[in-house]
Amino acid sequence: MATLSTPTISLGATSSGKRDVTVAGTMNFDASDVGRTYRLEIKLYGEDLSGDSLPSGDSGADDLISTYMWPVGGLLIRPYKAVTVLAAGTVNFSEKRAIDTSKLDEDAGTVVVGWADINTPIIMPRSDEVYAQVTLSAAPVTKRSTTVQAGFGV
Repeated sequence: MATLSTPTISLGATSSGKRDVTVAGTMNFDASDVGRTYRLEIKLYGEDLSGDSLPSGDSGADDLISTYMWPVGGLLIRPYKAVTVLAAGTVNFSEKRAIDTSKLDEDAGTVVVGWADINTPIIMPRSDEVYAQVTLSAAPVTKRSTTVQAGFGV
């Protein structure tokens, strides 16, 4: 049975309004997985913690920031990477994407964190918390039916 290690997430350099976000981990496969194809999906979320000073309009639920996409061929892309198991054992993955810094700023704006004196607030940007959710699942089997034609207004 396929399993995942707890993934790591790291934030890299910022350049041209984007920041490198790397998600890495290990997929573990046993002998029964050999020959099967799995889907590796990675999504980034902004986490809203109970003590956060949230901007107005933020629902308090974790916000989907980005879904990692993989090229299929030509201009086609899909939200998962197909992983075919060739042998039992561990397979490391490390995926880096350049994400808009505005998306990573999941708790936009500033907050007063203290006072330098009675007239001078100490203002800081709101803290942003980002995590990766990695999913490894068996590839679904899809089959299309034949087309049925009926008059207008089926």
